[in-house]
Amino acid sequence: MAKMQLLNSSKPISNFKIRGQVLLFLLPAFTAIIFVMAYPMIKGLDISFTNRLLTYDKYSYIGFQNFLAMFSDNFFWYSLVNSIKLTFWAAAGTLLLGFALAVLLNHQFVFRDFFRGALFIPWVMPSMVTALMFRWLYNDFYGYFNYMLTKYHLIAQPVNLLADPRLAWAGVLLPIIWCNYPFVMLVFLAALQSIDKSLYEAAHIDGANRLQAFWFVTLPGLIPAFVIVIILEIIWTFASFDLVFLLTRGGPADSTLTLSLYIYKQAFEAKLLGYASALGAALFLILFFVTMMYFSFVRRTGFYEK
Repeated sequence: MAKMQLLNSSKPISNFKIRGQVLLFLLPAFTAIIFVMAYPMIKGLDISFTNRLLTYDKYSYIGFQNFLAMFSDNFFWYSLVNSIKLTFWAAAGTLLLGFALAVLLNHQFVFRDFFRGALFIPWVMPSMVTALMFRWLYNDFYGYFNYMLTKYHLIAQPVNLLADPRLAWAGVLLPIIWCNYPFVMLVFLAALQSIDKSLYEAAHIDGANRLQAFWFVTLPGLIPAFVIVIILEIIWTFASFDLVFLLTRGGPADSTLTLSLYIYKQAFEAKLLGYASALGAALFLILFFVTMMYFSFVRRTGFYEK
């Protein structure tokens, strides 16, 4: 009885107090976002309107001259086209490999859980380790790829993929696909397991075979996962820097020069920090547009709620 009177006499907590507590708990996260993301972005945008050099403190504001210079910079357009090519082929390869493995791992077989864990390892492996591993595999003196190809007489003499301008893209694409396919595999595997099993039973009753059930039941259920994975892979691959830098540094003969690498070279090799910041702003705008497409799709389809 005394407890009931105490509960009835207690005053309700005001909304203002609740909001204050929520903001207090969110303050560390907001502080981290401001110092780690917001401030560098604003500072970089400010520098993009200047002629600042990396090794010289004095600079002046030159308006939109850096942005106008991009339109007449052949290397900017060349690196932009390279980034688009890299994104297309890497996203396509990652999508196909991840989807195929997800379909296989969705079936029951011996050691399925082991393979699910083992195939996820490339996603958590550091970029430096991946780059060194593939550089060793590509080596034309002691690399395993050349050893197998020459052993079975598929090539006449060893060749280093990363040293040939015609083959360098293949040497870059393989490790990128190898690193990114586990995420795609995991998303598709989760999407496959979320499809209602009664739909397959209904399709079987209607006389559909496995191929028809896959085409009319499985693929429509995976459309949201396809769109989200494609957009995320475009964002990540277009802005990728680490593996391309560690493998080729944009070479040989600038054949694998992407936009992110060109920004690095302008900032830290040519010392043109103002122009590099303008290039970074252009890269940000491209990725921002793609990101807005992603959030628009998620909001319209309600994928996460489903």
